[in-house]
Amino acid sequence: MKKILKLALALILSALLLCTAVYAFDANDYDYGGGGGGWGGGGDWGGGGYSYDNDYSSSYSSSSGGSSDMTWEELLITIVVIVGFLVVGGIWASHPSKSKKNKPPVSGVSRPVPNRNNEIRDAVRQFDPSFTADGMISHAVTTFTKVQNAWCARDLEPVRSLMHVNLYNTTVKQVQSKIDQHVTYHYENITINNAYLTSYVRDSEYEYVTVYLNTKYIDYQTDDNTGNILRGDKTTMWNLRYLMKFMRSTSDTADAPKFCPNCGAPLDIASSGKCEYCGSTVTTTNFDWLLSDFTTVRADTKDDGIRINGGNK
Repeated sequence: MKKILKLALALILSALLLCTAVYAFDANDYDYGGGGGGWGGGGDWGGGGYSYDNDYSSSYSSSSGGSSDMTWEELLITIVVIVGFLVVGGIWASHPSKSKKNKPPVSGVSRPVPNRNNEIRDAVRQFDPSFTADGMISHAVTTFTKVQNAWCARDLEPVRSLMHVNLYNTTVKQVQSKIDQHVTYHYENITINNAYLTSYVRDSEYEYVTVYLNTKYIDYQTDDNTGNILRGDKTTMWNLRYLMKFMRSTSDTADAPKFCPNCGAPLDIASSGKCEYCGSTVTTTNFDWLLSDFTTVRADTKDDGIRINGGNK
């Protein structure tokens, strides 16, 4: 209430000064115009975009033949109205309605994502003793980098074996739309700040592991015809948080396709643990997971936790 009274007093003094100025001048002309804009990074496949454009102008004028004198009675009424609005507004602000209290968190404020490396490792090992958290994370990081690069190259064929068919087909359509628009995305200096397993769900047909990634990279778009930058710039590093969901069949993991986490090539499960294409040492049963979903972390992001055959752990 003290703040309201102080504000009311300030407005009263301002009103007195205004009246003095109006009394001194019978006519006044005022004109103002302004505008602004900006952009924040992100793309259709990974990230989110932001743009703002504003154009504001106002004008005020009074005829030189008119009079702007204000009587003391009019001044008193104006002051009373202002104080009344301030008091009512202060009471309303100090007692927020129940509807405001029950509103969900503001969209865009990303929620924390729990690290469940050990819990998920133990849960998956009930069905696949060779599963490791580090191996799954390595696979996710490699998949993320390869798919991001494929998106920028506008050619997803090199990562087709890493993606579920539904996600692959959807992303192919997005790539084609950028080709039609003559727009190329550029993701440079991709860095993974942090990565861990955050959820595991298993039902009668499939199991899903979600990997959290905290990333940083340069993000901008160019026009294919002119080479000009359409959005973003070549220096700003954007911090973005992602959830990558991987899935595989629960029927028989030994019969599922295997893919090298380093190069994405198919693996021979009877091999000695090395990829015959790039020579990397791998534990084959850790990498038959296909990327089925890819989203940014938001305020309304759902935490699937650990659920096995419909139950919670």
